[in-house]
Amino acid sequence: MHFCFQGGEKMSHVNRRRFLKWMGMGALGVSVKKSLKSSSAEPDPSEENAAVRIRKYNSLGKTGLKVSDVSFGAINYFNPNVLRYAYDLGVNLFDTAEGYMRTMSETYLGQALKDVRHNIVISTKHVVSSPQIKDRNAHIGRIEESLKRLETDYIDLALLHNVSNPALLENEDVLSAYAQLKKDGKIRFAGFSTHVPQEIFPKLLELNFYDVALFIYNHLEGKSFEPLIEQARKKGIGTIAMKVLAGNKQGSLKSLVNEQLKYSQAAIRWVLANPHMDCCVITMNTFSHVEEYVMASGKPMERGDLEAISKYQSEAGSQYCRVSCRECLSSCPRGVAINDILRYTMYYEDYRLEKNALQLYAEMEKEKKPLSCGNCPGFCTDACPFGLSVKERLIHSHRLLSA
Repeated sequence: MHFCFQGGEKMSHVNRRRFLKWMGMGALGVSVKKSLKSSSAEPDPSEENAAVRIRKYNSLGKTGLKVSDVSFGAINYFNPNVLRYAYDLGVNLFDTAEGYMRTMSETYLGQALKDVRHNIVISTKHVVSSPQIKDRNAHIGRIEESLKRLETDYIDLALLHNVSNPALLENEDVLSAYAQLKKDGKIRFAGFSTHVPQEIFPKLLELNFYDVALFIYNHLEGKSFEPLIEQARKKGIGTIAMKVLAGNKQGSLKSLVNEQLKYSQAAIRWVLANPHMDCCVITMNTFSHVEEYVMASGKPMERGDLEAISKYQSEAGSQYCRVSCRECLSSCPRGVAINDILRYTMYYEDYRLEKNALQLYAEMEKEKKPLSCGNCPGFCTDACPFGLSVKERLIHSHRLLSA
């Protein structure tokens, strides 16, 4: 028997009673807070929960932290109780950011998990847009605001968000801010996230400051910079993969009809099969997402996994913009931020993060938008090594994201 909810999603029978428990909590507010206080501090190891739960915890670099191999990406979730359900299944690393849901992701995370705070690892991120930042105190202040929203005295992993310029990693004000926050006990470890690890990791390997790196890695992009991942991990840096589903297009691919679950778990297992990856962070919007992704925890690659991945690559390979590639950028005479724009389109169309995508595009500098692409012969299309119709996709993206 299955229990249907949220537009027909299905919850496996083994967790039906636990789902009913959380449904009774209602919207996050007074009634939820009362229910959360009565929850046990440790994930329930009972037989009821044994079929779907985290099976493996790995050391995160040399931090001394043990993290679930499949962890929670909190970029956008519709029910804060989804956080609690993930914790109940053994997830203990929760990744958020100051800018997710206009700070509300941090707020919901703090409210939902504050009574089990010492059993979880919290990662949050802050954008520093320029390597020439000269405001150490402002950076400290933003992290202190995150502490308030997260309702905690410390952040386990404080990360620079979406680093694309290696010079940012050695900015004196950033380094000084993190050093002071560590000294004050407000953060435990410092790191960064990036969509271009092949450009950022060489600088990371020169430094002896950062503890953790969160970066794009999946079966469609990542093979070329695997030696850098290995070097970082051997140096003791914690390695966390994101964008592990390579575009998350499985729901709209003919070859994967009735095999979406199989593909998502195959993609996760592919990432975790790399012995130099500590864990992966994956966006979990719903209860069924939690179960679907957690089910891949601790399991080796299976015979059918490569077949599912091959089908995905066959159909999505010419649709998915490899965010880490950047080959097309130098071909554009107007400096359009091609990979960022196509990433925002992916958020809108494939991740169903419409508001987030629209916000990111609205905040983009006008001169970086594809406003004149219609009059261009398409240098970017010619430059794409993967055969994407880049010019047409940029024109489509502008229409989509300007709505």
